[in-house]
Amino acid sequence: MKIKAMYVFNGINQFNTFSNFIEQNHWRIEKQLLKERVEKYKTEDYFVALEKQFNHQKLTIWELKQEEIITWMDTLTLLRRILIQLFKKGVNAENIDIIMEYPLVYGNHMRSDYLIVYDRLIVVLEFGMFNQDEKRSEERYTKKLQESINYRQIIGNLVSKELIVVNYVMIYKPEYNRYLKSEIIDNINYNSDEISLLSKFLIQNIQNQDNLSARKQLEFLELNK
Repeated sequence: MKIKAMYVFNGINQFNTFSNFIEQNHWRIEKQLLKERVEKYKTEDYFVALEKQFNHQKLTIWELKQEEIITWMDTLTLLRRILIQLFKKGVNAENIDIIMEYPLVYGNHMRSDYLIVYDRLIVVLEFGMFNQDEKRSEERYTKKLQESINYRQIIGNLVSKELIVVNYVMIYKPEYNRYLKSEIIDNINYNSDEISLLSKFLIQNIQNQDNLSARKQLEFLELNK
């Protein structure tokens, strides 16, 4: 039986193949307001395709806001960078499934941004964009953190207790000012640091899963002789 979601990617190759349009169209996480970005990109093929896919899957009773499509492109951009970090660290990314826009069963039509699935591990991954002041950034993080905790608890209550369900929130910043045609270097560095932290979190949890394998347990026995 298929998992109901907007997209389910089995491994890094499948995800990278799908999201390659991000590189082909030189997508940037822009400083401009979401409504402005919608007006600029809403007729692009990739924008229309994402909108059609969401509506086709009938994931919710709520109408899709076009601003959400812009955030999908932003987060796909970030996720591509995150997976590169995992690959560089030697993680077998082909064993990682990525589930995008997952409607929580018994979750009152709420959706998780992404689920990262590896063996008996489920990571509930939420993104939030910070485009205002530091105070708003803290508020944004707190709101997204509470959402991700709720999503983790809903999923955790329904799956086997043998599975580990954890949550993570990444708040990112705009990296490019389209009007000035200039990169925002401080924000690029900020996002890079946040990507490193998230990558370390994922690697640690993945390694914990690997250490539970039968072979690893036998190796530990040998080490403890």
